[in-house]
Amino acid sequence: MSISQKEMYETYFPNIMEQGSEYYKYSLVLVRRAIPGEYIETWTADGLETTNYAKFGDFVLQNLQTEYMEKYIVTEKVFFERYQFFYFSDDVHAVYKPIGKVKAVTYIGEDLTFIAKWGRSMMLKNGDFLVSPYPFLDEVYRIAAKEFFESYNKVLN
Repeated sequence: MSISQKEMYETYFPNIMEQGSEYYKYSLVLVRRAIPGEYIETWTADGLETTNYAKFGDFVLQNLQTEYMEKYIVTEKVFFERYQFFYFSDDVHAVYKPIGKVKAVTYIGEDLTFIAKWGRSMMLKNGDFLVSPYPFLDEVYRIAAKEFFESYNKVLN
């Protein structure tokens, strides 16, 4: 049984806002346009995190500075809000640097599965981070602990 995104948001967003801290992503990403219908699996150090199918206009991103170099799909809107061109890698790929921030809190609890904003199952394990991206703070998703520490730094006030 999976928990819906609405239930995740209602249950965990208040905790993220009250107990969480602001982080910025620093890990560069390799980017290309997705092929509509393309299937991507996101693998982390602790296994299959989620899957997704690309829609027209989506991008496939691959983290370049994490051990597992996980791939994921983002919408065109999200891509241009959260990433900035860095340099061309080849004729198909470019490297972008992240400009987005998240509010995040460590998840303490039983392992569970929930439905991410993109409509696919996502695992959540004790010690992972629950995040909500700025500026909209309109969703809750998981970033595995190992990959979080390989990709994010706390914003110092």
